[in-house]
Amino acid sequence: MDEPKTPPSTASSPARSALWRWLLFLVLLAALGYGGWRVWQRLESTTDTLEAEDALIRRLSQQLRALETDNVQLERHLGDTDGTVQRNAAEVDSLKAQQASALKSIEVLDATLKGGRARFQLAAVEELLLLAHDRVALSKDVASAVIALELADARLAALADARLLPIREALSAERLALLSASKPDLTGAALTLGGLLDRAASLPLRARVPNHFDPVSPAGSEEPELPTTAEWPARLWAGVRSALGAVFRIQRETRPVDRLLPPEQEALIHTLLTLKLEGARLALLRQEALSYRDLLDGALRWLDQYYVPGDARVLATRAELERLRALDLSPALPLPTKALERLRALNPTGSR
Repeated sequence: MDEPKTPPSTASSPARSALWRWLLFLVLLAALGYGGWRVWQRLESTTDTLEAEDALIRRLSQQLRALETDNVQLERHLGDTDGTVQRNAAEVDSLKAQQASALKSIEVLDATLKGGRARFQLAAVEELLLLAHDRVALSKDVASAVIALELADARLAALADARLLPIREALSAERLALLSASKPDLTGAALTLGGLLDRAASLPLRARVPNHFDPVSPAGSEEPELPTTAEWPARLWAGVRSALGAVFRIQRETRPVDRLLPPEQEALIHTLLTLKLEGARLALLRQEALSYRDLLDGALRWLDQYYVPGDARVLATRAELERLRALDLSPALPLPTKALERLRALNPTGSR
């Protein structure tokens, strides 16, 4: 038998509502589970974050304490550094003071050395001036004196000191005075003596026998002329006397008679005259005035004693010797003293 059928709308509505309630419950439960899971997850995440932050805070605390310790040490180091800096500053100031003192000492030493070099240079200049003075005063050596003055002027110029200008001015004046001084013609005199030496052997000696005899009638010995009216015996006697007078002559000689010399003694006389002239030329070149004049005087006396006084060559030789004897080998020369006086006035502690 068939069961009675209920209408579907009325039979399924409680089931559907229950189903919906279960579904709603399940949804709510799922939502609550999901929400709880999310909350738990958030709590876990927050816990982890808090633990991480706590660990970070602990690390930061440790680092902070380490930084504080480092800060304390740094402050100590800074204090030590400040002390070191102060000590270094004091040492630097001390070094600067020592450097300044050393620079002053070097300046003083440099000034002393420069002054010493200047004094040595001035002493050398004084020696050169003394040398120039001695060369002129003692040996009439103008060339050496001029060279010494030029060297002294060069040393003064190297010093570059305005106080030395008056000394250099005096040096220039003295050098010009020496260069313009009159000088004897030594070369010409030596050449003249050389020519006399060449002619010395050809000069005629007084004691040599002449090649021919030229009779010279003494004063008052002329025969009186015979008158044209004289007789033959008188003319004969006059002719005989004239013939005998041309062959023989007897007269009184009032001067000393020269003794005839053999040829070897004639050569000796010429050699001695040559030696006197050669010695005079050597003394001339050496500028030995006393020996020069003595030898020329001896040569003049030798000419007067042994050579023919009236011969033209002897007279010419004698004239040349007298001219050479008058030659002044030691003319007056200006002494270089003014520059030396000015130098000694500037440098009173001279070498002499």
